[in-house]
Amino acid sequence: MRFFFSLVAISIRASVSLKLAFFIELALNIGNNLIFFLMWWIFFDKFDTVGNWNFDDVLVMMAIVRGGCGLARICCGGSKVLAEKITTGGLDLYMTQPKNLLAHLLGSESQSKGWGDILSAVILFFLADVHLTQLPMILVGVLCGGILFTAIATIAHSLCFWFGDVGEVSKKYVDSIFLFVHYPVNIYSGLMQVFMFTILPAGVIGYLPVEVVKRFSWGMLFALVGATGIFVALASFIFYRGLRRYESGNLFLT
Repeated sequence: MRFFFSLVAISIRASVSLKLAFFIELALNIGNNLIFFLMWWIFFDKFDTVGNWNFDDVLVMMAIVRGGCGLARICCGGSKVLAEKITTGGLDLYMTQPKNLLAHLLGSESQSKGWGDILSAVILFFLADVHLTQLPMILVGVLCGGILFTAIATIAHSLCFWFGDVGEVSKKYVDSIFLFVHYPVNIYSGLMQVFMFTILPAGVIGYLPVEVVKRFSWGMLFALVGATGIFVALASFIFYRGLRRYESGNLFLT
């Protein structure tokens, strides 16, 4: 873990080194997040609830989702290029070093746009009706969200071990999750809701943390932490099982 945090610190410094580009990306990302806020603000100006959730519940969901997304982008930005490294033989450099391979890959890059997500999350929390007593559960929700975003991206991009250059498909799958997590999954029912907690786990990232924060129960907390652990274990299993099929790109760097 010490190696991972040191690696992330180096990656963060590199990502913010170009100040102008950093602030432009920061502003654009905040603007993009503002669009979702305005969409929901307009909706709740006409309707009181959606799937038994009010505007405050949706604000908390958006804040936790953006916070988790930002955490994943800042600390584990390497997940974005994992498919490219697998298909082009780019894992060679990392495999020669006596460190945890997956942790090294994930922490090797930091996406500066993640800071826009973090700042957006802070703003949304101030707009939402939350209390300081709820802060620990909010932080748990953000942490689990960041871990889940990273695990899901790892799973999706690791499919390149079996199916070759499907990085674009994996990217679209991950992007679809970023979209669906901005909507309460309790608007769905039946098989669609099951789908939202498994194949496209937007419910685990967005719905469960809000229930933990706003309507706390130990059952919901255990479900959130347990689901996070399952996805982490699945991501690790799929990546290292796929690694057995990896073909070196014969990349020797000096």
